[in-house]
Amino acid sequence: MLNNLSEENLVADNLILLENVVFYGGTNRLLPESYPALEKLLSIMKNHNTLKIEIQGHICCSNLGFDHENEPLSLSRAKAVYDYLSYNGIMQNRMTYKGFGSSRKLFPLERNSYEMSMNRRVEILILER
Repeated sequence: MLNNLSEENLVADNLILLENVVFYGGTNRLLPESYPALEKLLSIMKNHNTLKIEIQGHICCSNLGFDHENEPLSLSRAKAVYDYLSYNGIMQNRMTYKGFGSSRKLFPLERNSYEMSMNRRVEILILER
């Protein structure tokens, strides 16, 4: 189950959905509407200086499971979040990032745009608080 980004969910092994972190199609460039969620994550990281996270990128629209062709896109999207946090003062030793391609879909059949957008997501795994 995915949790929202909040103080009470900052528990080791919790998986948190970064809501509204979205990218221009087929790229790792963040859309402007992504920045409120990134600012919230940045604030939490600054307020909890022992918090360690793994940033996980996912993509939609592939029926092949772990899609090696698209895995670099999910990785580069996770790295875009990592770079944003690093650029804004979060120490790199507190963060890692991974790309999972389309291997961990929330909606395997993707019947509509909502399901596609939910598969195209960034999650935060709390490693240590």
